Amino acid sequence: MDQTPYTSPTAGINTVWLTFSSHQARGILRCQLLGLGSDHSLICGLPEPHHWDQLKPGTTCRGHTLIEGDTYQFETTVKEIQDNLPALILNRPHKITRRAPRVHPRVPVEISGTIRPMSHEGRILAVLPGTLSNLCPTGCLLQVPEATWPNMATLNVVLSCRLPGLSHTSKFQGWIEWIDPTPDLHMGIQFQFSSPSDVASQDLHRWFHSQQAKLINTVV
Repeated sequence: MDQTPYTSPTAGINTVWLTFSSHQARGILRCQLLGLGSDHSLICGLPEPHHWDQLKPGTTCRGHTLIEGDTYQFETTVKEIQDNLPALILNRPHKITRRAPRVHPRVPVEISGTIRPMSHEGRILAVLPGTLSNLCPTGCLLQVPEATWPNMATLNVVLSCRLPGLSHTSKFQGWIEWIDPTPDLHMGIQFQFSSPSDVASQDLHRWFHSQQAKLINTVV
């Protein structure tokens, strides 16, 4: 396949985080914006190894990139994959917007924890240090060093931490809802519990309704 002609972006090479949430492809891909095609398609350099069978032309994805301190997001579809570069060609986004922070009731905590991003096969890809903040019974804000995150991972993570006032470690399964690379990797996490009787869910609710959990409106 011939290489797609492109021009380099004037702002230089930017990291682009792509999230795929369709049933055919679920995960996160970190790539570099190499330039723009003649049709204003986005030419994104793929990391090595770049084999991901779930990526097909027409797959919908959402992109996040950091430009001069602001996070911009867009939605588009995969146009093609060029193995000779290797590069992922994305169709021209119809709209690029600056991500507006959402406001929810959260508890302003800073809890050190361990984050385990998962592969599509359910394999643990890495064991990383991280910080949980803006915590509530349904989710939290997660911060990890950007350089440590795997190039390719699913949207599923497992978080382990010790909630304030508890003597044991709680383990939460979560789903990444959004990404904000500013400059460390910030992720909005929605917890996933098998049932209300889940031990981690009970830990979180018990702590959340304690005197230590004083609600404020925190931008997340």
